[in-house]
Amino acid sequence: MELTYKTKKLENLCENADYNRELQKLYGSEVAKKLPQRINELKAFDSINDIPVTLPFRRHKLEGKRKDEFAVNINKEFRIIFRPHNNSVEIIDLRLIKNIEIMEVSKHYE
Repeated sequence: MELTYKTKKLENLCENADYNRELQKLYGSEVAKKLPQRINELKAFDSINDIPVTLPFRRHKLEGKRKDEFAVNINKEFRIIFRPHNNSVEIIDLRLIKNIEIMEVSKHYE
């Protein structure tokens, strides 16, 4: 899949090893280690449909005001929130969504 990012700072945190210290400060050492790994794994999938709904990824669609977004786990506490790049999840067939925009890294339920 192709990934884009909501902000340049988020892109640097996810893609640039020089930001590892800041990543550790914001999210802790476990997330600093696993986030770049998870980003590379997302890139390796062909479409959203290929991301497993089981652990450790646990792809799931969000609800409420975030109903157009999905999330995957980084660990038990943190997740990556993303949406289809064209911002439309009205496409029923997730196999057709091959470009996503990473919106944020967040702590569950915050």
